[in-house]
Amino acid sequence: MSQLSLEQRIQQLEDIESIKKLKARYWFACDNRDTQAIRECFHADDMLIDFGFIGEYRDIDKFIATFEALACHPTHIDMHLGTAPEIDITSPNSASARWRMRFQLLETEKKLVQMMHGYYDDEYIKLGDAWKIKVTRYTIQSNLFMAAEAGNLELMEIGNAPGLVTQDA
Repeated sequence: MSQLSLEQRIQQLEDIESIKKLKARYWFACDNRDTQAIRECFHADDMLIDFGFIGEYRDIDKFIATFEALACHPTHIDMHLGTAPEIDITSPNSASARWRMRFQLLETEKKLVQMMHGYYDDEYIKLGDAWKIKVTRYTIQSNLFMAAEAGNLELMEIGNAPGLVTQDA
């Protein structure tokens, strides 16, 4: 049985819900290319974003610049869908989590489709009353590229190799 008081257990539940909302805001901001909202999700003074093949960032401005170059185009329509969070409150001001994530991209100009899934390992910090992402690491588990040609989808790549349809082949 837990040694935490009822108030502490309720606080943990409230913190877990706040972290879920934070991660949802982040993914929604990515889908809507809202760089200010993305910025607000992170602890900018002490952070790590590790997206493997895309890069590793300790500076939010450098991450935003990469994000803008890759995703902020009217022909780039994507969706991040995070599920199955496993969130652990590690102290009153810190937490860790693992999330499964499905990503879908429609690149309308290049007529390309990407479906990718993997998981995030995150660390969070509570600053005042607000939770922020301190560390986020994405591990890819599957990647599917398809190209639209003459009304049909042609398989270009299938497996777990990283890459983005917006990169030049």
